[in-house]
Amino acid sequence: MTSIVPGGRVARWRRRASSGYLACGLAVVSLFVGASAVAACTVPVKEHIGVARSVRPSALIQASDSKTACVSGEPGPTLSEAELATGLTFNCIVTYTDVEPTWADWVDPWITNRSISPFVAWMAADPKGRQLVDTEDLIPASESTNRNWTGECAAGEFDTYAEQFATNMVAAGFGYSVIRLGHEMNGTWEIDDLGSTVAKWHLWAQCFAREVTAMRAVRGAHFLFDWNVNGRYRVIPLADYYPGNAFVDIIGISQYDESGWPLPPVGTAARWKALVSEPMGLNEVYAFAAQHHKPLSIPEWGTVVKIGDDGEYVANIGDFVASHDVAYQAWFNVPDDGIFMLNATEAPHSVAAYVKTISRMANSQAAG
Repeated sequence: MTSIVPGGRVARWRRRASSGYLACGLAVVSLFVGASAVAACTVPVKEHIGVARSVRPSALIQASDSKTACVSGEPGPTLSEAELATGLTFNCIVTYTDVEPTWADWVDPWITNRSISPFVAWMAADPKGRQLVDTEDLIPASESTNRNWTGECAAGEFDTYAEQFATNMVAAGFGYSVIRLGHEMNGTWEIDDLGSTVAKWHLWAQCFAREVTAMRAVRGAHFLFDWNVNGRYRVIPLADYYPGNAFVDIIGISQYDESGWPLPPVGTAARWKALVSEPMGLNEVYAFAAQHHKPLSIPEWGTVVKIGDDGEYVANIGDFVASHDVAYQAWFNVPDDGIFMLNATEAPHSVAAYVKTISRMANSQAAG
C-alpha cells in the first residue's frame, strides 16, 4: 500500500469523507513577515504568548519538554493491541486529514464527521486527558495544479478556508489539537511541497504563517502547530522555509531507521550514530529547534519491515527522547504500511526495547 523512498515515505495511511458543503467565514487580517526576516527570530518559548499558547490542560502535549507518548492510528482493536504489547494507555493519537480532494473536504475533515469518525466520541470521553495530533496539508489536491498557490496563500487568499477548518475542528471538540500543518514539506511526494526555488520556499513559509494566524483567530482554537520536516531528504537550508517563531510551536522530524545512504548493520551502535548524523538528520533538526527555543517532536518513527526488527534503533530513540527536549513522539502503528506494528510477535526486539525505554519513561512520568 505504501512504498518507501530514501529518507521518507511516499504515501500515508489515510481515510477521508466528503463534507458536501463549503462554508467560509470572514477573511482574517493576518500579519506575517518574509522568510528572510523570520528565520532570524529566536524568541524564547516562555515569551510566546497568544491564543494558541494559552494555558493547556497539563495532561496534553505542551510547547515544551512534555515527552508525550503517542501512536499513529485510530481508536479500536489495533490501538488496544498496541496498549497490550507496550503496557501503555495511549491518550495521544496521530491521524491524517491530508490529501483532501477539494476545499470543501479540506475545511470539513473526515475526523469531524460523527457518523464515520471514531475520534469525536474518543475525545469527548476525556477532553482534558486525550490528545489528537492531526496531519493537514496546506492545500487540497484541487490546488496542486495551481502553479501560484503559494503566492495566493501568502497573499491571504486561503485565509477563510483556514478559519473554517479551525472552526469545524473546535466544534468537533478538537480545539486543543496539535496540527502538523504542511508536514514533510521538503519531500517531493506531498501535494504542498516546497517547490524547487528559493522564492517558492519563502512563499511556502509565508503561506504557513497566514494559515496559522487565521486558525488561531478562531474562538476556542488552542492549537499547537508542528513544523515537521522529513528526515534526511532534500537537504534544503531549514532557515529558507522556516515560518518564524511566532507561527511555530514545535519543530518535528519524521525519523525512520532507513537512509538514502549505506548504513552499518542493524543492531550496531555505529548504525545509530551514522543515521542521526546525516544531513537533515535528527541531530541537525534538533539543533535547529534548540536554536529557535522550540521543543522537538518525532511525529512518525518506527522500524521498517524490510530493514528488520531493529531493537537497537528503538532503544536509541527512547534514550534520545529521555535526554532531550521533546514535546511528543509517535510510533507509526498502521497496518500494511511497511512499518512493524507494536506487536511482540511480529517485532519482539523492537517491542522489548520500546517497553524498556518509552513505556518505562511514560509510566514514570504518569506516576510522578
